[in-house]
Amino acid sequence: MRSELLADGPGRDIARRARRNRLTRAAQWFAGLEADPYGLVLRAGTGEPTAAEEAVRARGPLHHSPLTGTWVTADRAVAREVTGHPAFDAPGPAPEAHGGDPPPFRSAVLGLDRAAAARLAPLTAFGGPLLWADDAACVEKRAATWSRTVLAALGDRFDLAEDFARRLTGPVLAEQLGLPEAAHERFTRLLPDCRHVLDAPLCPQTHAAARAAEAAEGAMAGLLREALHASTADTVRAATAMALSAAEPTAVLIANAVRLLFDEPGGWRRLAADPERAGEAVAHALRTAPPVRLESRTVRSAVTLAGTGLPAGARVTVLVAAVNRDPLAAPDDPPLGLCTDLHFGLSAHLVEPVARAALRTLAETLPGLRADGDPVTRLRSPVLRAPASQPVAAGPFPEWRG
Repeated sequence: MRSELLADGPGRDIARRARRNRLTRAAQWFAGLEADPYGLVLRAGTGEPTAAEEAVRARGPLHHSPLTGTWVTADRAVAREVTGHPAFDAPGPAPEAHGGDPPPFRSAVLGLDRAAAARLAPLTAFGGPLLWADDAACVEKRAATWSRTVLAALGDRFDLAEDFARRLTGPVLAEQLGLPEAAHERFTRLLPDCRHVLDAPLCPQTHAAARAAEAAEGAMAGLLREALHASTADTVRAATAMALSAAEPTAVLIANAVRLLFDEPGGWRRLAADPERAGEAVAHALRTAPPVRLESRTVRSAVTLAGTGLPAGARVTVLVAAVNRDPLAAPDDPPLGLCTDLHFGLSAHLVEPVARAALRTLAETLPGLRADGDPVTRLRSPVLRAPASQPVAAGPFPEWRG
């Protein structure tokens, strides 16, 4: 998939921002070299971060990472407090934490506090003024139709993440927003350059990727301003936030669910024999390989967390996958999932039905789907652990008959 925009973003004080990106990234690498487990998580190579996440748990319910200036938790009770307490009112890190230098790229539309998110969420709710569908079943039905359309254009070998999952989210979201058909192609071309917006606040992206993402986000807001049937400042921000926070997590969830089924002996064959089990597979992926692994918050007023006093401006990060593995949690506790107190309150209700439809359609259409090489995780993606590539083959298994 080709991106529409390259690095010619507007930018402000480009040299200083590039320097800030390099210094922030260097600090994360140095933290990892000093065996700080959160530093190892943020270094975000292609390796599995589970060992580093468990090292955070071993350091207690709330671990302080001094070189990154962040408090980190893998504890379910602490995570619930962070995502529910009014003191943790906005995504972190706070812009003022950078000492006056221009911060590394962060989305202009995803920096919602809870009050703003709660005010905008009804606009993208089922049956609301922006969303075409009345319920999740309607989204799932339309996503299945689009899944078949995307698959029909692919050959026997393709990249599950890039050629299928990411190509699916564009037309689904464009349709749900009620965009005119003439705007669909441009909308789907802009989404790829926005894929870094959830990773960038915690892990500086390459300068070219950061500038491209900034330009793409601005262009996306401009497109929606022109194309939405009810265009106001609130509807444009809500629609942009919904698109940016839904697209890449949905693609990651689809890819993760398929990968987990491939890794489980006979997993894909069982789904192919009963595609209605797609919901179970998506739920399993949300618990064991969630599409958003890090949730960061900034303390807006002094608070005590896990017996530790935190001042205003302190940063706290929740390790979502580790929280889901908390050995002290009750067996029937649901996965933490997408935290709906901020921007995911505008999009989380779309992610699961689209993923379920995609998985069910894959199983119905390509029952012999199998891995055709090792999946590769995108660098600098500690929040999503997004796939850079996930090659698959679509032909029948050699021993299958009929």
